Amino acid sequence: MNTKLLNNGAAVQITNIDIGSLSTNDIEQIKDCLYKHLVVVIKHQSKSGYDYTKFIEQLGKVSNYNQMVYSDNGEESEHTAVETDKWIKPAHEYPVQRVTGKKNSKNNISGIFGTGILDWHANLNGLDRADGVALQGFQDCENTSTSFLNTNLAYLEMSNELKAAVEGVYAEYEYAPEVWAKGLPERQLNYMMANKSKYKMWLVQKNIKGVEGIYFYTNNRCKIITEDNTLYDKLYDHIFQEKYIYQHMWEPGDIVLMDQLLTLHKRDQNDPEILQKRILHRITFKISNYNSYIKKMNDIR
Repeated sequence: MNTKLLNNGAAVQITNIDIGSLSTNDIEQIKDCLYKHLVVVIKHQSKSGYDYTKFIEQLGKVSNYNQMVYSDNGEESEHTAVETDKWIKPAHEYPVQRVTGKKNSKNNISGIFGTGILDWHANLNGLDRADGVALQGFQDCENTSTSFLNTNLAYLEMSNELKAAVEGVYAEYEYAPEVWAKGLPERQLNYMMANKSKYKMWLVQKNIKGVEGIYFYTNNRCKIITEDNTLYDKLYDHIFQEKYIYQHMWEPGDIVLMDQLLTLHKRDQNDPEILQKRILHRITFKISNYNSYIKKMNDIR
């Protein structure tokens, strides 16, 4: 297993591995890379939903089994996704969650976020949510990209003045997919809004392995609770710099892992013609938040 930093450390690429034949030591090394670098790229892997899910299960507890409802061809699956060690059917029948606007034989969109924009966002939309996301390029994803913001790098390069300004400060958030996923299908929006909530998070965050960064989910109706009315703009201008962003150009089989406590991501192309073809497979899983770690760390009164 070899590693290479991408965009000056905004992400790390792991090479010379096969997700279908990983040792326990391999898994631990991949976990360490994810904890430390927050965005991990693994190219040209098996596109089997079974192999992919089994790999992620070894990194953290998978959270979205109930959303894995499609076969590879976009038809509604006859099977229910469960932990792979409990799966007794042929591996090629393992269901997946798709990110796509492609329609199936029933003329239904066969995935999530199939229309509209997908601006900076994270799966960590509340204190109990899974803080890990894996995306895999599956089909017609060439020449498209997703961008990932690494706030650990941004935090390390903050001025002492800005670090002092954000220390001990929290923000209030309101779950707002209608903002960061403007134009998504109404059916999906209604489903997501059933989970609408408000929550509070410290700006300065530390994952379970001690890596520090910033939770600054600007598109979730963010309000920093401070008397400094310039802090939001100062923090935004510092964090959203190109040098802290890794842009991944997709190829089928590519996997990107991300720690969503300390990263945000966004889709770079929102052209309907692209979305009607491009297919990514998505898995959410728990990294630091396996035992409500994030909730405990954000006990704000």
